[in-house]
Amino acid sequence: MKHHIGLTIDSKLFREIEALRGREKRSTFIEHLIQLGLKNYKIENKLGPHLK
Repeated sequence: MKHHIGLTIDSKLFREIEALRGREKRSTFIEHLIQLGLKNYKIENKLGPHLK
């Protein structure tokens, strides 16, 4: 199941996302970025396997 959230971001970050995503839907692209960021965050912070 998917959930809808509201998100406020810096205009410079928004423009950068828009420039990078190409024809990909914005929500799909941002979800992908969040998944990559969470994966990297877990690796850098050496979180337990139950959170990976």
